Amino acid sequence: MNASVSPFTEPEQRSLELLASIIEANPWAESLSQEEHEIKIRVQGQSKRWYLISAARLKGAMTRLSIDSSNPWSVNVQGGARKRDIIHKNQYCANLCLNIRHASPLPVGDQLAALGLSLHNDLTTAMTIPLLAQFLICPREELAKIMVFQDEMVVFHSMAFGNEGPFGAFEDHEEFEEEPDNVHGGWDESFLEIEPSESVPSPQETRDRTAVEANPPFQDPPQLSEEELAEQRMWEAYEQHMEELAQSSRWDDRSP
Repeated sequence: MNASVSPFTEPEQRSLELLASIIEANPWAESLSQEEHEIKIRVQGQSKRWYLISAARLKGAMTRLSIDSSNPWSVNVQGGARKRDIIHKNQYCANLCLNIRHASPLPVGDQLAALGLSLHNDLTTAMTIPLLAQFLICPREELAKIMVFQDEMVVFHSMAFGNEGPFGAFEDHEEFEEEPDNVHGGWDESFLEIEPSESVPSPQETRDRTAVEANPPFQDPPQLSEEELAEQRMWEAYEQHMEELAQSSRWDDRSP
């Protein structure tokens, strides 16, 4: 009797089991497909924006041209302001160039799990990834004009297919209006008419306020919600899994 052969390696299979457990335990993550050459998941961020994470196995010459031949997967991310933007991949669905592939040698399931957790916490992750912050503050109507968010710049459709910049067509201005010599000429006279305000704090009040700001009263940290506690436990389990993988790798690579 021939047992069915999995198309994934053993590390990939273990990592995909971890990914499946994270998706099953959290309503903000959905598994769309898991095939030999393609894996897709959908994640909702705390910002209420949605992300489509796709992993595609490189084939043939693409694998040989890869920087890391031991990781034959290419991971791409698309973002949308609404869930239907991601489902239908309409004009409001933009590409996010996060360069996941070159940054991580982990099995594909671990990559998707870490990326999914990071994008769920997109408000925090955006503090260290500027292009994600740009995506979060971009209005939905403006997303229709954008092809891809990159580290270096935001690429607009008009920049790739026309002569227009992000704010409309470029125009040549041969003449510039000269600024008047005395733009603020009336300021000195107007300042002379200002009377001292009665609300200006005294030096003693200023010192007291500075002392309070330098030594603010102690406040208890806010209590975590059930969802935040569950997410914190999820991160701890993931970090423990990564540590076990690292220890296993060191044990396998030990000298005879």
